[in-house]
Amino acid sequence: MDKIIVFETFYNPIEANIVKSRLLDSGVQCFLSDENTITINPLYTQALGGVKLHLFEKDVELAKSILEDQDVPIPLTEEAETATVAICPNCDSSNVGYVQATKKRFGIFTIIVSFLLMVYPFHAKKTYHCFNCEHEF
Repeated sequence: MDKIIVFETFYNPIEANIVKSRLLDSGVQCFLSDENTITINPLYTQALGGVKLHLFEKDVELAKSILEDQDVPIPLTEEAETATVAICPNCDSSNVGYVQATKKRFGIFTIIVSFLLMVYPFHAKKTYHCFNCEHEF
């Protein structure tokens, strides 16, 4: 019979679930303990010693090798890629984000419909915003 050991402890249940999923996808059988208690009341983290990841003692070396191989690049979404590539035409800064507009935020149609229905405008324009010079383009 194989012995089950505590492989690692985590103070963040989300991080523990990510590691558990990665190990399960690689074929290593494992489970978490104290996850629900700490998720419900995070103040119990210190008292319980964190979320514990348990696995079989024979799988320790395999689990270590799987978790060491973490140099996989995370693909960006299209919106994130365009936000990192944008450069402000006013000051040539790359500190630019694709956010809700601050100037000319609502279109005329949105203003009219919102006024007739007596509600806050429901649609706002998004533009590129330079955080250095406050220019929107």
